[in-house]
Amino acid sequence: MKIGVFVPIGNNGWLISTTAPQYMPTFELNKAIVQKAEHYHFDFALSMIKLRGFGGKTEFWDHNLESFTLMAGLAAVTSRIQIYATAATLTLPPAIVARMASTIDSISGGRFGVNLVTGWQKPEYEQMGIWPGDDYFSRRYDYLTEYVQVLRDLWGTGKSDFKGDFFTMNDCRVSPQPSVPMKVICAGQSDAGMEFSAKYADFNFCFGKGVNTPAAFAPTAARMKAAADKTGRDVGSYVLFMVIADAPDDAARAKWERYK
Repeated sequence: MKIGVFVPIGNNGWLISTTAPQYMPTFELNKAIVQKAEHYHFDFALSMIKLRGFGGKTEFWDHNLESFTLMAGLAAVTSRIQIYATAATLTLPPAIVARMASTIDSISGGRFGVNLVTGWQKPEYEQMGIWPGDDYFSRRYDYLTEYVQVLRDLWGTGKSDFKGDFFTMNDCRVSPQPSVPMKVICAGQSDAGMEFSAKYADFNFCFGKGVNTPAAFAPTAARMKAAADKTGRDVGSYVLFMVIADAPDDAARAKWERYK
């Protein structure tokens, strides 16, 4: 089992609330969290990517740092913990992500990996004029399949001549290459997403529902295992929990009621 921390790259963390602790995302905040996680022997730290928030009274995720640059900084101020950044694959060509990841591999001494997301919130990309059209929803894992093949080429051999429907590489080069095999995470929960993870990812995010229902993720993890069994690959599930902690348990429950 590995235990990690999903760092608060967006304002106010994971609660849509006006009564929960309110804070802006800063490098110093995330540094303090990840260094403390490393001190307590957590295995990894991962940051999401969010390009547009949800507005309203809470301004939920209206204020966000950028994932790769944040994690590059955190790689430089840690020594053991695994570091993951998230690539919004519609915004960055795979050859650029391959080079950025190789650079952070050098900064971290082989502790870096990449979480790949296809993009699900249309306004994030429309605001920049790069939304490819609504038919993208049905093609996004075809897109991601080509994307990760280019990454694997460049990380594994330093060059790519990949030719596909979405990407064309012409003797594309990346050097230096990562010092260790680059770990890849995906967050796909659909059948197509799990099929992608089974073929190309090392870990897949797994989500449950409810409050104090830690076994709720089990059906999703079982689906992921079944998909991975078909490919013969070992793909782990990273289970995402939000923890509201206090002692005793009644105090934690009171916090939850206050934050709702």
